[in-house]
Amino acid sequence: MDAIKAGIESTKEAVQGKKAERQAEKAHDPTEKPSDRVDAAFESGKAASKAQEHCMKAECHKQKHAVH
Repeated sequence: MDAIKAGIESTKEAVQGKKAERQAEKAHDPTEKPSDRVDAAFESGKAASKAQEHCMKAECHKQKHAVH
């Protein structure tokens, strides 16, 4: 069960990582309005934080699975 949870968390991490990349690209796009770029930068940071959180959860589940 822990291996499945680790896989799910890894998938969530990948999704959030891709979202962070897309938002970071939008934040650095000079053709976007400044207010949209600021919002994108904020969302990028938020998504990156969530990706890191999912990474930590995945590692925790992997360790639990390895011990049992």
